[in-house]
Amino acid sequence: MTRPSWVGRWFVLVAVAILPVARVVAEPHDHADSSHEESSVVPDPAERIHSVELDYEIRRDGTVAFEQRFRLGVAGVAIHRGPVLNFLTAFRGPGGLILDNELEILEVTRDGSPEEFRVEPRDGFTTVFVGSPGRDLEPRIHEYRVRGRTQSDWHRSEGEFAAVFDLVGPLPRLPIEALTARIRLPEDIGISQYTSSVTGVIDPVAEKRGPAVESGVADGVLTVRSTAALGPDRSFFVNLTWPSATFATKSQWLKVMRQHPKLPLAGFSAFLLLWVLVRLVKTMFRHTHAAS
Repeated sequence: MTRPSWVGRWFVLVAVAILPVARVVAEPHDHADSSHEESSVVPDPAERIHSVELDYEIRRDGTVAFEQRFRLGVAGVAIHRGPVLNFLTAFRGPGGLILDNELEILEVTRDGSPEEFRVEPRDGFTTVFVGSPGRDLEPRIHEYRVRGRTQSDWHRSEGEFAAVFDLVGPLPRLPIEALTARIRLPEDIGISQYTSSVTGVIDPVAEKRGPAVESGVADGVLTVRSTAALGPDRSFFVNLTWPSATFATKSQWLKVMRQHPKLPLAGFSAFLLLWVLVRLVKTMFRHTHAAS
């Protein structure tokens, strides 16, 4: 599929937004204390993400539900108590304002049982610390499941919505052997265009053969999967658009007023100042006309 022009604009936007958090998500680290400093340890070869399955559901009420399932190898070197997940939450809203998609983590399980987690909002992203500070994990493969939702963070233009999904950004900086993502739209809403971008393939031969990804749409679901293992320095984005004419979603201006409460006050102050200036001009005009 030919890459549409909007992909470049959205990819640059995502890349710029990610830069401030690049240092934070650079290394998987322990979270035994409150400082949460980055770890510089070299992961054990057993510490890798063996498989990732992602499901996203774009809903008519303006929310996106997601579920992450990944099998994480733990050896007690870079990962002790559990993974640290970093979700980018900032996006550009109406008028160029930076908004937050109001991420909610609903549930975390490990090996089928509820797992302790802590959410820490930061500037432009949210960090989720998974695991108990008082317990080290047994060195082996652990299966994690993370469920959550966000408010709409897509862009509207020329009768379409456009969205970008960062598939690997939240995950620990470890090699990923295989990844599959599914994105579902509401019934009777078709995908207009979609593209994917992958970097950081481990095998240089595989990377030379072209993008290490395959994708397709069936029964209203876009499925994207990697075709080669990804290294710790990788990226995996999916861009898609769909028609906005039949898609019901809430106005983002309510979110603007909630997250930028000073804007309504500034607007009212500007209106009041303009009203005073108009009254002064009218008064001066009447006095000048009466004097003549």
